[in-house]
Amino acid sequence: MLSLANMSDEAIFKLMSFYNETKEFEDMIGVIIPTIFAFVIAVGLVGNLLVVIVALNRQMRNSTYTLIIGLACSDLMFLTLCVPFTAIDYSSPVWIFPHWMCNMINYLQHASAYFSVWTLTLMAVDRFLAVCYPVESMTLRSTRNTLILLSITYTVILISQIPVAKIHDIYEYQFIIESRSTCAIVDIAKGEATRAEARSYFFSFNVFGYILPLGITCILYYCMLKRLWYTPRPGSCHQTAGSTRNRPDAVKAKRKVTRLVMCVVVIWAVCWLPLNICFFCSGLVYPDTLVIRGGKLAVIIQISSQVLAYTNSCLNPLLYALMSENFRKGFMRVITLTIYQCSFGCCCKTQLRSSRFEVTFYNQPSQANIPSRSASTHCKSSQVQMSKAPSWPSQTATSTKSEPH
Repeated sequence: MLSLANMSDEAIFKLMSFYNETKEFEDMIGVIIPTIFAFVIAVGLVGNLLVVIVALNRQMRNSTYTLIIGLACSDLMFLTLCVPFTAIDYSSPVWIFPHWMCNMINYLQHASAYFSVWTLTLMAVDRFLAVCYPVESMTLRSTRNTLILLSITYTVILISQIPVAKIHDIYEYQFIIESRSTCAIVDIAKGEATRAEARSYFFSFNVFGYILPLGITCILYYCMLKRLWYTPRPGSCHQTAGSTRNRPDAVKAKRKVTRLVMCVVVIWAVCWLPLNICFFCSGLVYPDTLVIRGGKLAVIIQISSQVLAYTNSCLNPLLYALMSENFRKGFMRVITLTIYQCSFGCCCKTQLRSSRFEVTFYNQPSQANIPSRSASTHCKSSQVQMSKAPSWPSQTATSTKSEPH
């Protein structure tokens, strides 16, 4: 702890003024940031769970929806295992969790971030094959092959992030008149790591967690957009008769899905760009820190960058609801059935527990066959047939049946 005995009154006054000002700022941040993170967690958990439930429908089991489920699960892992602990860390000047959680939380935080970006890259590859090689890639883009590729990708990421868990530890330090602790890379926090070691950590995240996957995705989307842009219009003399590739409904469906996935990638890139810039600058100025170089403004920028990156975990379901008719109507069906079950299913818990929830596609739109209130209230011998309740938007062509509109 800092000794004030040999300091002048003026120096003590300035030091304590700085301490009080810093504490006031930290107390404010300790309320604002956890509140924002609580909102992100609530919206993200509900939204991503809805995505998983809707996309698990048997008529949506294709490569695109499998990757969407993988992305939603990555966000769910990030929201449940990383964001809450970061929020608590902002509100407390000391690390209050067990030692092993410091390693585990940072390991999962890095892994889930890589899960998300490389799943987006796989989605771009899937869209590229669907648009540019629709017939040749049908076997390759099977659900089974997609699951195998996801498993391999996630396994490689989990193995590659083991060093991240090892280098993180609880860092204890003195801040003027109080002892503090946090979870950090101790060698970098103390300035004991070499410049090459520090930059290898910061820049590797920039390259493998942002630049490389985003670069691959941009190249693939350039090829896709070029192909879609020059696809012959319906009725054009260049359009081959009976061609399924250039059929208006097939082309329209591919454009919708490609537009949706591209928006997801763009939103991700925007949300994670500021944090990657902070990582890059941290590597450049080491052994100094951004706080030393930029003061309070640098702290605000770093915190804002982290909040923006974390917020991305709850945005994808909102994009699906805005841009995909299937997801939008699927969300409404799930919410409607959930409200119905909570409202009228209290006296029929046994029947409702044994009933099966399932959403299916129909060739023509139909009204939801919701069980009557009297049947639910009086609990007659017939079970509530929840499996017949929802109906999905019609699919007009076989070629577009598996595409998310």
